[in-house]
Amino acid sequence: MNKNVVIGKPIVDLKELYGDEKIDLFTNERFLPNILVQLGFFRSNFEVRKNRPDLFIELNKLDFMHIKVGKKHLWLTVGK
Repeated sequence: MNKNVVIGKPIVDLKELYGDEKIDLFTNERFLPNILVQLGFFRSNFEVRKNRPDLFIELNKLDFMHIKVGKKHLWLTVGK
């Protein structure tokens, strides 16, 4: 399962990053565990902290990242 998420207002055209793929979530939420819970990757923030402490972060800088949780893939675009 692949999910595409855009946080804030991206500085790059989304067509360049994702092509024809659909964006699953547009949000201003910058705390990654809340996003992962909202998408169904984890059941709670505690579960994220317990099982994947490396993902217990706040996304405050511009970035484009790939996160793999089990067989699920998350592509994140962090804008302004």
